[in-house]
Amino acid sequence: MTKAEFKEVLTNAIGGTAYGDEVIADLVEHFDETGKYAQTAKDRLDERKGTLEGWAKKHAAEGDAAKAAEEEAKVAIVEKALAAIK
Repeated sequence: MTKAEFKEVLTNAIGGTAYGDEVIADLVEHFDETGKYAQTAKDRLDERKGTLEGWAKKHAAEGDAAKAAEEEAKVAIVEKALAAIK
């Protein structure tokens, strides 16, 4: 897969939102031309997902449902990106 194809797959899966576009830009920037792009992207997405889930739990524990929901929406975007690159 080329960098352009990789970007297209991600854009179709998660493009159109500010956070989705941020994730796409990050993954395309770190695209590995040697064929390890999927593993590199998966590792970066797994790290993002863990961080977001942690913030969602923290906000929920503090009683801030709106912020928790915002983080959970970002988790959903990351999960869509993970599904797109598998």
